[in-house]
Amino acid sequence: MSNIKQFFLAIYISLVLTCQDRVVARSATMRDIIGPKISNWQVMVVNGLATSETLFIHCKSKEDDLGEHTLRLGDRFSWNFGENMLHSTLFWCYLSKDDGHMNVQVFWDDVILFHRCGWKKCVWTAKTDGLYLWNFANGQDLLLEKWEAGW
Repeated sequence: MSNIKQFFLAIYISLVLTCQDRVVARSATMRDIIGPKISNWQVMVVNGLATSETLFIHCKSKEDDLGEHTLRLGDRFSWNFGENMLHSTLFWCYLSKDDGHMNVQVFWDDVILFHRCGWKKCVWTAKTDGLYLWNFANGQDLLLEKWEAGW
């Protein structure tokens, strides 16, 4: 066997041993090998405003309009979906409260986001100073967006 064939055979065997339950014979990418391939996700938006204000939200993607919702303190709105095969799934929301508003992405294809969401569930909480993402990796809320003044 030539050196090149031996080299590719060694690479193939190491990938098979490394990936164990993944089928490497298909055209696997490094993304499939490095991170868990979980396509079912949940996004949740929670009203955590300390002043008992209502939170108005309107979330959508390119394909789905999830409607308008008004959340009281402690209420939550969530949805489940599967990430598309092109890894281009994107959801965004418009949020408003008595003295502020924002347009924010709540799901996009990003390994850092996936890690923070524990590879399955993104939990966003609206608080008095902005929108926080629960970071499953370190068990803390992370402020990612501040309110814009007005409606």
